Amino acid sequence: MDLKCHSCGLIAPKVEFRHLNMADSAGAAAYRQCPACHVAVYCDESEDDYATGKVWGTSNLRGKTFTRANRPGRKTEQKAKGAADE
Repeated sequence: MDLKCHSCGLIAPKVEFRHLNMADSAGAAAYRQCPACHVAVYCDESEDDYATGKVWGTSNLRGKTFTRANRPGRKTEQKAKGAADE
């Protein structure tokens, strides 16, 4: 989503505008700073392209269980421990 600065007229992607603070304690309204003239720009954070279905922070590791038994290098530690016991 592109934002337009009301002061200098710069039109750029929202990620180029630095996030300053939320405008309300509850809601999606926020202030961002224009990279050209450094004026605060009011924008609605909920207006974005979420139609892709990809959720922030998800990866191919989601839903996997990690235990000490399946950590990398486990077999070499077991062999060394078995040799030390003998």
